[in-house]
Amino acid sequence: MQPTSKKTVMKMREAYERTIRKSSTENLKKKFPERPWIEEASSTWISRKELEALLNANSADGLRIYYGCHHESTHSDPKLDYNGLHNLIFVATKDSVDAQNPSTETSVDQLRDIAVTGDTSVEPTNYEGSAGDVTTLCPPSCPPPPPEE
Repeated sequence: MQPTSKKTVMKMREAYERTIRKSSTENLKKKFPERPWIEEASSTWISRKELEALLNANSADGLRIYYGCHHESTHSDPKLDYNGLHNLIFVATKDSVDAQNPSTETSVDQLRDIAVTGDTSVEPTNYEGSAGDVTTLCPPSCPPPPPEE
């Protein structure tokens, strides 16, 4: 990962808005006509605590981020439902060759096919062998706009 200036970040976000997000929002409106307010997500947020929990539970030395799409309802309020929206899936990785110098080529996803057990009304906090994917999406839950410079 390389440091990136705010100017570059803003240009990349503008390109995403003009191309992928615009087109995806149009497709979502066609797919979900009963949700005319639907817009493709433009960002997601995750706390440091949750990232550290995912990495620590898997003794990870890296993180792979996959693009995904919510394929089922996530909320009883249709205006807060993520069904159809893009999301990011955070997967802890562990280098299979050199833990001191992990690389994308030799890092292995730390995922197992396990069932979530226990009280499903409470958010799971043990990420061992699992990924994190239900992060806060904007929209519908957006922060205030960044200050102008």
